[in-house]
Amino acid sequence: MSFTHSPEIEAVARRVLATWGKGDAETMSNLFSSSADLRVLGFDADEQWSGADEFLKVFTTQMDEMPDWSIENHHVEAFEDESFGWAILQSTIVTPEGETPIRHTAVFRLDGGAWKVVQWHNSVPVPNQQVFGVELTTTLNRLVASVLDAGSDLAGASGSEGTATLVFTDIVDSTVLAQSVGDLAWAKIISSHERTIGRIAGSHGGTVVKFLGDGSMLVFESARAAIRAAVELQRSCDAEPYTIRIGIHTGEVIRTANDLLGLTVNKAARVASAATGGGIMVSSTTRDVVGQMEGVRIGEPKIVLLKGIADAHQIAPVEWQ
Repeated sequence: MSFTHSPEIEAVARRVLATWGKGDAETMSNLFSSSADLRVLGFDADEQWSGADEFLKVFTTQMDEMPDWSIENHHVEAFEDESFGWAILQSTIVTPEGETPIRHTAVFRLDGGAWKVVQWHNSVPVPNQQVFGVELTTTLNRLVASVLDAGSDLAGASGSEGTATLVFTDIVDSTVLAQSVGDLAWAKIISSHERTIGRIAGSHGGTVVKFLGDGSMLVFESARAAIRAAVELQRSCDAEPYTIRIGIHTGEVIRTANDLLGLTVNKAARVASAATGGGIMVSSTTRDVVGQMEGVRIGEPKIVLLKGIADAHQIAPVEWQ
């Protein structure tokens, strides 16, 4: 089963946070379902509200009671499946006492042609050790580090193995741009960008594995095809209000039904993070595989440290006519 990335729901979710920060009960009532089945969970153990009337009455009262505060939105990711959708959000609440990271989850339903919240949950993350009494692996970086330390190659994962070239793309300073153009305009920009990525990847024999908010993960059987696609993607952004960075790495991957696993995936993402806006960086492995290419030159390599991956690595820029 596959779900569709939803820039439209992301825009609505961002507006919920912005409306919350303004204490605007009237706008909030338009963003949340009027159904008695609406459910909202707040931070406090007693904050569990059923139905729009109850939630909006408490919301209005709380806004009057709140000290000076603001909310900063850092990340929103949403998906949809016909008439239902869902989102995860990460934000920070800023008060005179300091900053508190917040996580939100939301379920949406199409109501009269508009996405309305039918379930919303706020939470403050706490250490696993506080809950379970032991530390647990929490991030891919930590997982990769532990895998490298243990000398493992994720052999326990189910799926077929093989060599592939992975391409990661990322819009530079997307949060700033999204705030400057507004939610609706940003949703249209992202939707158009994703269509362009899908078209270009397909024309070079590649596949979109998944979209990652303002970025993407692509896979190619041919390293040269991956580089040609990356160059075309950069050219497609010449007239856009944003720039993208691209990272490419070739290696062994484990293919599951709808994803790719393995250290190659993590390294490709880290190579992308080492690129600058408008640039394409390739790993030394990909550089060695492609050799000489017409119309494309692999520039001088440099040694870098890639976050979450042990030792130094050699990466090089792609230069094109």
